[in-house]
Amino acid sequence: MAISRYLEYALCRRDALSEPERAVLRDIPVHPASYRDGEIIIRQGAAPERSCLLVKGMATREHRFDERAKITSALHIPGDFVDLHAFLLTEIDHDVVAQGDCSVEFVDRAILERISRENPHLIRLLWLHTLIDAKLHRVWIATRARLNALERLGHLMCELHARLSVVGLVEHNGFAFPIDQRQLAGILGYSTVHMNRVVQTLRARGLLQWSKGQVRLPDPDALADVVGFNPEYLELTPVHR
Repeated sequence: MAISRYLEYALCRRDALSEPERAVLRDIPVHPASYRDGEIIIRQGAAPERSCLLVKGMATREHRFDERAKITSALHIPGDFVDLHAFLLTEIDHDVVAQGDCSVEFVDRAILERISRENPHLIRLLWLHTLIDAKLHRVWIATRARLNALERLGHLMCELHARLSVVGLVEHNGFAFPIDQRQLAGILGYSTVHMNRVVQTLRARGLLQWSKGQVRLPDPDALADVVGFNPEYLELTPVHR
């Protein structure tokens, strides 16, 4: 079974891929797996021998301090290699947890090692993938410290709209969002009541539609202006690397 096209879409948005490079990507053998809502896809501890590409659904990166306390530092979408950084690490300091039903593809470390030896440009783009992941993490830290609840929610929705557009999963400014208000409140660190109040405010202002696992941004540019969203950190301009 070949690797998901979502990864190819994400890389092509940042740089041109040659046909041989596309062939290398498409020929990567994978081990598919499925997870239910709340199941741990990658567990904190020793770095796995396989890297995990998310191909359906969403997943969170969670740092657990005890049985009750956890901090979410990332939200992953299809096309994300959720633990590619582990390729050079010995320990993983977080869990990756399914949000809704998820499908993933595992790639053996030996395959990535071969690509790193034989396809230097392609491996640079894969490392770019991890660098963008790190930029997302830093922006999450900054928005947690700087923005209020309404701005953080709006910023996240703008970010997801931009990231999902890259892999072709936005239609008429709408996208699947398998996370309910209670779960999102936990991800962002607010009470469910406060999150509901913020959602209702954005709805009343005509900036957000959200129901039955679907989110739609009626005017993404207007929401971006309200919350100060700038997509530059997503590295969406194609540049030869």
